[in-house]
Amino acid sequence: MADPGFISGMIGFAIQLAASRVTRDINVAIRCRKELDTLKVLLLKIQSMNMEMQQYRKALNSGRLTTSPHHTLPSTVNSWLEELNALLEEASDLAQHCTVPSYSHLFSRYRTSKKIRRLIENVEKHVASTPSIASLHQMQQQVTNQQVLEQIKEKVDSLNLRTSAFACTSGDPIPSTSSASPNKKYVEEALIVGQDSASNRLVELIHSQQHKNVSRFGLAGKGGAGKTLLLKRVFNSDQVQSLFCTDLMLWLTISQNPSFSTLRNDLVKQIALKVNEILDSRDEDRVKTWLNETMRKHKFALFLDDVWETSATSLLEELCVPHSPLHNSNIIIATSRSNSVLSQLGVPRPSINQMQDLSEDDSWRLFSSHAFLHSEGVLPMSIDQEIARRVCNECGGLPLALKVVRQAMAGITQSNEWELAVKRLQNDVTNSLYGKLRLSYVALADLAGYGISLQLCFLCLAAYPEDSIISSTYATAYWIGEGLVAGPDPFKIGEMYINLLADRCLIEPVKKNYEGRVLCFRMHDVLHDLAQQFAAKEEKCFFQAGRGLRQFPVDVSSGYIRISLIDNSLSSVPRTFRASHIRSLLLAGNTSLADISKEVIGNMTSLRVLDLSRTALLSLPKNIGILKHLVCLKLPYVPIKRLPNSVAALRSLQILDLQGSDIAQLPAGISKLTSLKLLDVAFCEHLQCMPYGIADLTSLEYLNASNSPNIGWNKCRRNRLSISHLGNLNQLRRLGFQNNGEIIGEGILGTMKQMEYLYFHLTDMESLPHDMTAMAKLRELCLICPHLLKIENSICEFRHLSFIKLIQCDMLKQLPALHKLPSLKHLDIVNCPNIEKFPEVFGKGGAFPKLEVFSVVDMMKLEQLPVVEGGALPSLKTLTIMKCEALQRLPECYWNLKSVEKIRVYGCSKVQHVMAEEENFIKTKTKVQTIRVSTTEIQALEVRYFDMCHRGEHFYYGKFWCNEVFRFLEFAMNMTTKF
Repeated sequence: MADPGFISGMIGFAIQLAASRVTRDINVAIRCRKELDTLKVLLLKIQSMNMEMQQYRKALNSGRLTTSPHHTLPSTVNSWLEELNALLEEASDLAQHCTVPSYSHLFSRYRTSKKIRRLIENVEKHVASTPSIASLHQMQQQVTNQQVLEQIKEKVDSLNLRTSAFACTSGDPIPSTSSASPNKKYVEEALIVGQDSASNRLVELIHSQQHKNVSRFGLAGKGGAGKTLLLKRVFNSDQVQSLFCTDLMLWLTISQNPSFSTLRNDLVKQIALKVNEILDSRDEDRVKTWLNETMRKHKFALFLDDVWETSATSLLEELCVPHSPLHNSNIIIATSRSNSVLSQLGVPRPSINQMQDLSEDDSWRLFSSHAFLHSEGVLPMSIDQEIARRVCNECGGLPLALKVVRQAMAGITQSNEWELAVKRLQNDVTNSLYGKLRLSYVALADLAGYGISLQLCFLCLAAYPEDSIISSTYATAYWIGEGLVAGPDPFKIGEMYINLLADRCLIEPVKKNYEGRVLCFRMHDVLHDLAQQFAAKEEKCFFQAGRGLRQFPVDVSSGYIRISLIDNSLSSVPRTFRASHIRSLLLAGNTSLADISKEVIGNMTSLRVLDLSRTALLSLPKNIGILKHLVCLKLPYVPIKRLPNSVAALRSLQILDLQGSDIAQLPAGISKLTSLKLLDVAFCEHLQCMPYGIADLTSLEYLNASNSPNIGWNKCRRNRLSISHLGNLNQLRRLGFQNNGEIIGEGILGTMKQMEYLYFHLTDMESLPHDMTAMAKLRELCLICPHLLKIENSICEFRHLSFIKLIQCDMLKQLPALHKLPSLKHLDIVNCPNIEKFPEVFGKGGAFPKLEVFSVVDMMKLEQLPVVEGGALPSLKTLTIMKCEALQRLPECYWNLKSVEKIRVYGCSKVQHVMAEEENFIKTKTKVQTIRVSTTEIQALEVRYFDMCHRGEHFYYGKFWCNEVFRFLEFAMNMTTKF
């Protein structure tokens, strides 16, 4: 068995990335050409040698090769690679220095060329000492299976083991998913194969003991046995919902090292929405008292998922669950890997249900449903059934292993690959679930065009707390900072990687957008543990997120190159912390962290990612500019008011996230951040202006200044960015901003031909600029325009436009021909009070060919919806009508559309009155969901909602009927723009 740590994948990847970056800078350099050309030739040799080592590494880790237990090559090569990486970082600095135009002094050029020549000598000397010169000879002697080695040498080209950095950083197109992975979407399991009896028995137990004061039930099973999925099924069952539909149904996921304060706040959020009360969750003593008193007075069903022994004894006490509630029929139901943990929670032994491993037949049914998706679940003729069954049986009847392994094998039709999978599974001496899941992790490296980059992206997800919901944009920013995704649009590549991981069941999508793109996701705790173990052993990662740490682990974290201490209780980073080799430091969510000294910053010279989100920092050290390799700096929701001027020295910075911070002024030298691709200053209420230098950031692709109402875009003010200057940013893909009085004229938007996402709050615009039609790639358009009089039909020229949201267009009386948009999937019309009716053509045959979601909110004069004829709205799934008091009725034709899944009608008294008269008919239409709520009640709810937005996330409000309305308000009215 090969050493899994052989040749750190991250080191090899960093070498390829650094070499590519140096080559890129050499191509645009303006001096020392002779020396740089020599260096370029040397870099090509380095890249070739690095590829050879990575191929051998993958062959070892995949199980294709086995080595003798006494070989020493891995440690030798690792040391050699680390030294080479340091030399390449020096080369990167010199090459970037040669791209600066100001070089009037001859002595400066001479000194630079001398440095380059000395560097070349050092690199050549290092290359001459490489262990790879005799590596093939050594490998042949040390590999026990000579025949397999010879096959690899003969077919090295067919392995296609290049990393994505080889493709992307060299200017090649983004790898296509069609050739690299099965051509399918992530499919969420609708059924629990083989576990129907377990869920039915649990529901029956709940019904049989519903008159007891507090009934407790348990579900025990191995990790990956499907406990969470089964518990969700019980939670959503009609029988349980009928018992608690108007009461408190509460769900908490308990991690291995839970934060009881966070769990209590989650309970507050769920309960307050039901009982219509206001509570400041920052007062912890008040929260505890309120929880105990409220749960004592109300009937409740508390679902606790994944309880561990570390918290079982004190869990219910910490959650303030009352011992003697006033109501009968309350239930507590928990899942755990251990029967003893359930007993500690007070679950009687007869009420503990033990989940069994799936039978061979059930396992095969679950496995084959997706492993052979292309052949509709039927085993292809090219695959031997006995071998495929052996792969399935090696999963041990565990649903998680079956799902993950089947996704790894999906689309593979060659029997030899299935035989290799059997060997990989059987080679796991521990015979553990982790060993079974490792197959899918190893298989990521075999995806053509992706190499080890997707593996490393997966491992980096262990940096986030267990059971947390991870934002896709947040994860992508981290990957970009680490250099794991690169190319013409790294954010899009990051999205693609997330979809690939979802396809392989290595992450679980929580929310998707109208295009099916994963917006946020979570990791199964078993997969999180797997990634954390591999990250620590193979990539020198110290990931201790959400562990309740109060002191920075200086000694324990020593020697690691990436550290994550997200969501702990740290108050400072000690000055004794020395980490010149560290690449990423994630400290987000340490709300008491108020100090990072200049000594700490000065010692992190290799840092690429610094995440200080949601901390208490009031300032950054003035020497932050020393972090010359920093790519990603995240400061969302930090009370910092100014950035040091030295920030302008961060020439490698690509991501600067200041969303929701107290920033009042950006440094004037921001124009020097020539690598900057993303600047986010949304929800920065104290920011008064944007510096003019932003107009010089021609690499900027994402600019988000939405919901920052005090930014002045006045062209008459000196050294300030005006709206007219935005035309210089012709590489923008996403733009969001709010103006106060300034009008966007012609000649500005017309230059933004790469624009895909546009979010505008335009206070004085009466019409949209005609040159906007040049944005041929536009996919999302969101407009808040109180004075907008008309939208021209030229909007139909946007052939890729999929999402439109119109909000507070007070003067708008008529909608354009939106029904002609061929790609439109999502349409929201919110608070446009002067629109009395929609064009009749909206219901004609062929209208809205792809529209799936249609929402009409706060349209006080809207009297009717267009009648839908045959062929119109063929794809509509969800229709939402809210606060449309003038609307007379909802035409029958809408709920007769075959594609419609849900129709929601809120606060439309006339429509609901008509529905009540047709009650017998409506009862048969399960698609229609109405909430009888008056306009006054909705207005009160809106006031509370906006009050919550203003005061922050510590406040939660609600009423038992308004949970759905509240969520919709958040969707319809919150203009948060996440890049």
